[in-house]
Amino acid sequence: METALTSAARCTGTRIITVTPALTSQTCHECGHTDPESRESQAVFQCTRCSHECHADINAAKNILSAAGHVVPACGDLAVGRSAKQEPPAPRGSPGRPVVGIPRL
Repeated sequence: METALTSAARCTGTRIITVTPALTSQTCHECGHTDPESRESQAVFQCTRCSHECHADINAAKNILSAAGHVVPACGDLAVGRSAKQEPPAPRGSPGRPVVGIPRL
């Protein structure tokens, strides 16, 4: 899959990477085979080479992430299930999470 990447720096120090989405919905994320016949419907993707099957939008999103240089998203899934928080919340009263309310006199 040929992809055109462009990168731009932002004033916050982060980068924006744009990926040309052409053929991402027809390319298998597992084996890299591209075939329009793999898109059975708007929602179903099944590779004609390796038989990998998943939601077509999830497959395309994984291809876009790979083209941008990311292996997995930060939260670990692509809205397939509920995303897990990356870090557990700090206990109340700890330096990272102050107690909010009326101070004692």
